[in-house]
Amino acid sequence: MEKTNIKVECYEKIIAQSDHYYIKGIYESANLYLKSDNKYITTVGDFYGNPEDGLIDWKERFCITVGYGYIVYYLRSPFEKYSYHRDTTQWLEGRRENNSIRWIERVRQISDNEVELTDEYGNKEIIEIPNLR
Repeated sequence: MEKTNIKVECYEKIIAQSDHYYIKGIYESANLYLKSDNKYITTVGDFYGNPEDGLIDWKERFCITVGYGYIVYYLRSPFEKYSYHRDTTQWLEGRRENNSIRWIERVRQISDNEVELTDEYGNKEIIEIPNLR
């Protein structure tokens, strides 16, 4: 029997940066790190497929990761690790359930509390980020 070498590549890329943080997409997860020492802080998202894009708010109050829908994660203690089907004030989700599902490819901040999402067909949607302190 002949031996076969299989090469497996893992998705890993930085999808957002700010002065103090960065978000790295690793396979289907989005992980937040402290920029000064590359210390892992927490997981801020998990996607069916890889996270496509992300941003960290200009004032570092929240981050948002996109792909199979979007996840807004508030950058404040206790920095809970993201998990599905959890009722929390640490994050909120959109476009990830039933008939509202959208594959989002890009996100950009357009004001202090609004972001613009662009889906795979080029359709744009503006969402307001609630509960900012």
